[in-house]
Formats: sequence, structure tokens, C-alpha cells
Amino acid sequence: MTPINLERVIAKQEIQELCYRYARGADRLDADSWASAFWNDGVFVGSELPITDYANQLVMVMGSLFELTHHLNGNVLINFVDDDHATTEVYFRAFHLTKAGLTSDQLRFIIGERRLAELSHKDGDVYEVVVGGRYLDQVECREGVWKIKSRRLIFDYTTVQHNTTLLPDEGMSASSAGKMTRDRTDPSYDR
Repeated sequence: MTPINLERVIAKQEIQELCYRYARGADRLDADSWASAFWNDGVFVGSELPITDYANQLVMVMGSLFELTHHLNGNVLINFVDDDHATTEVYFRAFHLTKAGLTSDQLRFIIGERRLAELSHKDGDVYEVVVGGRYLDQVECREGVWKIKSRRLIFDYTTVQHNTTLLPDEGMSASSAGKMTRDRTDPSYDR
């Protein structure tokens, strides 16, 4: 039996926490939280922007297009290259609820021309967009801290349907003790 390498177990937990911080930043529109998962010289593959600028741009776009988002990370496969470098494959599922009043051009950007036509779009329609995919990361440990050096996004599937979602003030969620917000007033920051 191979002995447990406690340092690797701790490193795996720290790397998984990066995935959770990234998701929280996206869902709470918190660019600082989102960017904190990356090294300052880190990159989101496909963007030329510095990571903090990219995080701010992403939060702005997500805030303007979606009423809410909900990112859930699943399998997190970590392969250590050496003591300070690892690669990951992180499965995710992300729910997006479009805002009412988006233009047809904005909706084409989100769901594409074909699906927009198939859904018989009318102005004011709201859609649920669910994306399943994976993040392929290169992570580095510097002075005992793990962060993402580069992240590549892979889309495995996307589904779209007309809105069936209850918002935080509707149905059973209206009686909930805590209400979701998309900023630092969310109850999760209050602990």
C-alpha cells in the first residue's frame, strides 16, 4: 500500500477551492473573488486581457445579460506534474437565466440563431440556458500558494428553454429565510 502524501492531499483541497472561488465570483458578480483564483499573470485562454481586466469584463457582461447564474463544479481531476505544478480537468454545469428585454442580437450571442428561431422568440421572452462543460487548468504553487496559471473552457453541451424558474421572491423561495443576491450583500458573505 502506498503511503498517503499529506502535502498532496492538502494541495488537492487548495486547488479545488480555486474552482469554488471562481464559481462564487461568477454567481455573485464579484470580480475580485473570480480573479483571486488566478495568478496576476494568469490567463483565460482566448482572451488577451490581463486576468483582473478579464474578470471585470466578465462580471459586467454576466450582470447585463443574466438575471441570475448558478455554477456547480463536479468532478475535479488533478494530475501533479511536480511539487509546484499540476493540471486539472474540472467538470461544471452552469445555469443562466436571461434578463427580460434583451435584444435579439444579445440573445443570438447567447443561444444562437437556430435556437432563437426554434423557440419562436418574442420580445421580452426570458430563457434558461444550461451549459455543461469542463475547465482545463494549469495550476502553479508559488511560495506555498496554489492558483490557476491558465484556464481553457470547453463546452460539452448547452440546453435552452423558455423560463420556468421561480425567482427568489416567488413560490416556496419567497418564504426562505435568506435571499440570494448577485453581490456582496448575499448571505454567504455574512459569516
